[in-house]
Amino acid sequence: MKTTYLSLLILIAVSINSSAQDQPAGKVSGYAFGDYYYKVGGEKSKAVSTTQYSDSAQTKSGAFQLRRIYLNYEHAISETFHAQFLLEGNDGVTDGKDRYSVFIKLANLEWKNILPDQNLAVGIIGTPTWVVSEKVWGYRSVEKTITDFRGMGGSTDLGITMKGSLGTDGMFGYAVMVGNGSGQKPENNKSRKYYGSFTAKPIKGLIVEAYSDFESEITEPKKTYSISQKTTIKGFAGYQDDRFSVGIEAIKQTRQYTDTADITPVGVSVFASAPIIKDKLSAFARFDTYDPDTKNSSFGYNEYFMMAGLDFSAHKNVHIMPNIWINTFSKKGSTTNRKADTVARVTFFYVYK
Repeated sequence: MKTTYLSLLILIAVSINSSAQDQPAGKVSGYAFGDYYYKVGGEKSKAVSTTQYSDSAQTKSGAFQLRRIYLNYEHAISETFHAQFLLEGNDGVTDGKDRYSVFIKLANLEWKNILPDQNLAVGIIGTPTWVVSEKVWGYRSVEKTITDFRGMGGSTDLGITMKGSLGTDGMFGYAVMVGNGSGQKPENNKSRKYYGSFTAKPIKGLIVEAYSDFESEITEPKKTYSISQKTTIKGFAGYQDDRFSVGIEAIKQTRQYTDTADITPVGVSVFASAPIIKDKLSAFARFDTYDPDTKNSSFGYNEYFMMAGLDFSAHKNVHIMPNIWINTFSKKGSTTNRKADTVARVTFFYVYK
């Protein structure tokens, strides 16, 4: 906890003092979101599904939860160099006394326009894994995109990345990255993870993306098995204008193990949102289908995720979003039936900057 408090003090001190320096002032910002949830139906078994409510109490149980807090500091060292330091707290991050705590989510240095319209960054960096689809979805505060939701990637990694735009008016874009593959944790194996994203904007409002990542010789912490290699391929298409936003994302991951059967999860997500009253009220909905192992047809479940809700904007940076969250199960083979996890929630989201 001493390290946490020291980090917060440094952020505040640097922000206050930066205006007195020759460099441009630093900027502190962030956001937070959470819910009051009530589990209307379902069971309790984390072994069946990795979704957030699978192992919570059975029916007729609710609580407040704080799913994310961000405290971000950015500093323009010059017109060329830009530094970022981000702390995150959430329900899963606690100290030795089970109190809320924080960890370092981002810490990087970016070299802007190292080539025309191309930027290079090194440190703990945001990966390109779901940047595009999450932006079009627009409701990360309510739920993660399918790749994140099903644990098929990570949002940040320690490494180096190059990204930029190509063509007339930035019609094409790309991001390539080499990282440890261990997220915010120190590296625990000799392999590297390779990421690549290519986007195109053929017409105004439309964006399509092809994404892939690859890592080999992965040692799973606290597990007896190891992955000889893991490959992810993903496609996304989304459209946004003033009237509505819609997107479709499809992902397939192949996990090849050295001492157990291979696993190939596949998922597809479709979502949409639209304003009802401009700048005041919007609606959103989503449907996912997910098979955690397409190679196995005799055991386990196919899962179907559905959600819908309303977005009330008390201010452009303050949102209250009642929503319904449902994850259903379709058994494979002789697996026993499982009740759907059904959760009613009121989500809050605010931005400070």
